[in-house]
Amino acid sequence: MLVGTISDLDPDGLFGVIDADDGRLVLFNLKGVDCADKGSFKVGTRVEFVERSGDLAPRALSLSRVVHA
Repeated sequence: MLVGTISDLDPDGLFGVIDADDGRLVLFNLKGVDCADKGSFKVGTRVEFVERSGDLAPRALSLSRVVHA
């Protein structure tokens, strides 16, 4: 799993950009995330994800919040 921080989020809170810890930008879409969890993704949220190639840029799949123990 890769890790990064949400750096930008559209006004509807469905699409955004992750600054991956390795310095790359990765796009994400919250359509596939459980509705109860969508509100927990905000600018500054640390996330884990799996990366997949996209048409414009890499895309994040299996997005989840990083929970500190």
